[in-house]
Amino acid sequence: MGFNRFSDRVALVTGGGSGMGAAIALRFAAEGATVVIAGRDAQKLSRTAKQAPESGVIVERVVDVRDEAAVVALVNETADAFGRLDVLVNCAGVSDAGLFAELDAKTWHDTIAVNASAVFFVSKAAIPHLKKTKGNIVNIGSSNSLRNNYGQPAYGAAKSAAESLSASVAIEHGADGIRSNTVHPGVIYPTGMTGPLGDYPGALESYSAYIPMRRTGTPEEIAAVVAFLASPEASYVNGAAITVDGGLNQVMHLPPTVS
Repeated sequence: MGFNRFSDRVALVTGGGSGMGAAIALRFAAEGATVVIAGRDAQKLSRTAKQAPESGVIVERVVDVRDEAAVVALVNETADAFGRLDVLVNCAGVSDAGLFAELDAKTWHDTIAVNASAVFFVSKAAIPHLKKTKGNIVNIGSSNSLRNNYGQPAYGAAKSAAESLSASVAIEHGADGIRSNTVHPGVIYPTGMTGPLGDYPGALESYSAYIPMRRTGTPEEIAAVVAFLASPEASYVNGAAITVDGGLNQVMHLPPTVS
């Protein structure tokens, strides 16, 4: 890889058990970081931690990011155990599936809780520690917050809220040396949300046909952008929202034969 940008740095990644979160954790560890990954599934977290390269360390913590008290404890324990906190990546996410008129209250609240409220809880708890290290936050949004996807009303709303929270941190704490940015992935495969697409013949090809690059992205491609934003190379990037979707946000979703 040729980079060692996070030697002696500590990163906390929520949703680090699989998909993009796991790829982000592994990228930071490969560049020398000590990485704490948090999530609800102990088996997934353990699987990621076992893949840690020799250059870094990955420690798992079972935490429900919807629980504010548990999140505050996670952040403080991470900083206490390793002496610092340099990077926070809010990657935990869940999605809804269904039309707006059919969306029930429980699905709405759960989707908002994981994708938006948790960003607030974790970021707020991390700010005092990030002030000490002039650290930064990278939030994983979604291209759905730019142009809502049919049948995911709660997810799009939650990811829009997460980007807005990220911008608030950037505005209010830039003077403290804290940067806060958002990455908006497009169709990334495989992740916990997109993994089922592989079970349906032709589904991935159908999605890819609408993407200008004619393919889905990979978790590792998202991890590369996150690592850049978290690194000193992005020292003047604050309050940004970077879309990583192969150009999907620029098209009107017309069939490829028309384009």
